[in-house]
Amino acid sequence: MVLLQNPTLRDIEILPRAVENVFRKLIRLLIGKMSLKKLQEMIQIIFVEEAEAKLRLEAPGKNVALSKLASITDLDTRTITKIRNLHDSSQSLFSNSNFLKGFTPGFKVLDLWINDARYTDRRTKKPVPLDFSGDGICFEKLVEEAITARGVTARSMLQRLIENKFIQTNVNTGKLEVVREDYIFLSDEETDMIDIGFSAIANLATTVAHNVSNASDKEALFYQRGCWTYSISKKRMPEFQTVMSNFLHGVDMKAKDVIASHEDKNETSNQLTAGISMFYFEDEFQSST
Repeated sequence: MVLLQNPTLRDIEILPRAVENVFRKLIRLLIGKMSLKKLQEMIQIIFVEEAEAKLRLEAPGKNVALSKLASITDLDTRTITKIRNLHDSSQSLFSNSNFLKGFTPGFKVLDLWINDARYTDRRTKKPVPLDFSGDGICFEKLVEEAITARGVTARSMLQRLIENKFIQTNVNTGKLEVVREDYIFLSDEETDMIDIGFSAIANLATTVAHNVSNASDKEALFYQRGCWTYSISKKRMPEFQTVMSNFLHGVDMKAKDVIASHEDKNETSNQLTAGISMFYFEDEFQSST
């Protein structure tokens, strides 16, 4: 790890270092499943909404001035107004159909092919088979219309959609056909793992935020620990993985029993979600000079 020479910058360094570490690993998972444009849009919306919520807590009952939002977001007021208009804050982003459209370039192509009258059969309302290229409607023109970003070719998009089993080439006609209309770029197994995993990440972020806000009050801190080593031989990894998995399984069973003993028997309005997360990790050490 290279430390900055300026003491002031060295103190500030820890935050972008931590954010980069988290974002880099999250983005590895998102590539191919979410476009950069959608991720940027999502971060902008959430950042402005959370900044506004923070200011409301600091001055209850008062309207949040755009100038104050600008001072903590480093955005001009016109940009903030534009971002606000992108999304109704009373609705979650994941339940907003307008936001979900165009989630990936492939999504945009399928959405146009399946829903635009020019690319659907008038009688069946199903997407019509397309030639790859030609004078009339074709796959090349579909991609050109659906995606405005430079560098995305019809050939690369075709390969991507075939690999994900959304379209296929009819062996008799040679035309391209849609075989899946569900837009699902994730398997059921992937969906479950992402839902559980990101929930754990969000819960950890909540704990970190609480502890940062209460750093001066040791009694108020939530338990936050990690246990790892930098010195496990790659040859011993299978054995180590098995031992850790068995250990965590035992802890998991004990944790469930303890949590159950503290649960209310009946559901009431005065309840919240609380618990712990457990997971195994590996990360190849990379030194920097």
